[in-house]
Amino acid sequence: MYRIATVEVNVGEEVRCVSPDGLAIHMNDRCVFDTGQVLEMGQIVAVGEGREGAPDPNAPKILRCATLQDQAKARENGLMSKMAMDTCQAKADRLELSMRLVRVRYSFDRKHLTVLFSAEDRVDFRELIKELAAELHARIEMRQIGVRDEAALIGGLGPCGRVQCCCSWLQKFESINVKMAKTQHLSLNPGAISGMCGRLKCCLRYENEQYREASRGMPRDHALVEGPDGRGIVIDQNTMCRTVRVRLEDDRI
Repeated sequence: MYRIATVEVNVGEEVRCVSPDGLAIHMNDRCVFDTGQVLEMGQIVAVGEGREGAPDPNAPKILRCATLQDQAKARENGLMSKMAMDTCQAKADRLELSMRLVRVRYSFDRKHLTVLFSAEDRVDFRELIKELAAELHARIEMRQIGVRDEAALIGGLGPCGRVQCCCSWLQKFESINVKMAKTQHLSLNPGAISGMCGRLKCCLRYENEQYREASRGMPRDHALVEGPDGRGIVIDQNTMCRTVRVRLEDDRI
């Protein structure tokens, strides 16, 4: 029976690898694995038993636990990646490409260079790839990402004072709309409900279902209702307390 290890290469970037028999691996170990094209290094975040039968021959395979030499090379790769980012930025400026570089990273064996960038429109980066490949002697992969992914990679603190969800624990971006803010009776001021990426805050979704459930059976805003003191119009709701404020026909609240 073989084992399957989930290896985190970067924050939010995980790879499932096959661990050969006889290799002792544990949670939080750093390891070197072969993707079939390049060598990568990452941290083991989960270990489980594989299915019965032979493992997938095309699956990435763990080669070894990281040695001191491997860790030193990883630190060197980090410096090389920063230098490659400067090179890429200089060439993009010279070619007048409208793009913002977010991250440039070498694979562990430096055969592959991944360039993540954001842009308002599509960018023709074919000439940039040719020049980078000729100078850096690596296979270049250009990947355009959205503003939410950019914010997750850059990181920062949210208005709540905590590290942004997207760069700490949130693994998948869910669909968010203004109706969620209305359901929770939040201010619709764009500055109040927008995150650092300029899009609606991810946390608008967290309590949305609870608010929808709690608001069932309650009269909506501006609904005409009748109570012990007469008829009136609903002007405000407190969903969690299940109370409403009503303006009566004689203007009493």
